[in-house]
Amino acid sequence: MKQLQKSLLAIAVLTLVIIQLAAILVATLWFYTTLSLEIAKREGVYETPEDGMRVRVTETWVDVEKVEITYAGPNSFDGSNPDVWFVIAKVWAARRVNGKPVHQRGYDSPGSFFLRVQEGWVHVPEGKFPELIGFGMRLFGPLVEI
Repeated sequence: MKQLQKSLLAIAVLTLVIIQLAAILVATLWFYTTLSLEIAKREGVYETPEDGMRVRVTETWVDVEKVEITYAGPNSFDGSNPDVWFVIAKVWAARRVNGKPVHQRGYDSPGSFFLRVQEGWVHVPEGKFPELIGFGMRLFGPLVEI
């Protein structure tokens, strides 16, 4: 009987620990999603992802001659997450702002993530985990809109 009580107590404690860890994980995801969207909005909200890419190009290249958007659409293969887009462009310019030359083929092909928010679209760099933020947006809905 005591062995059964010890086993039940261990299961109860383990269940509580798992619930607490899950709550911490959910709270962390909500905080990260909300904070990331707030930072992205401060950096600029664009009417379309294509507009956002054109602005990013003017901030990254000098003496831009031409910008051609070659792809703009949901980053998910099946379109299941329409709020996370990836945009690819071709940029013909003299050089990059940091002084590096344009690729020897004559143009660069940058790509960037844009996420849909209530006010429009925001840029989220790949290193900031835009897919994770998009998941947080779907999970929490209006709770992350600032």
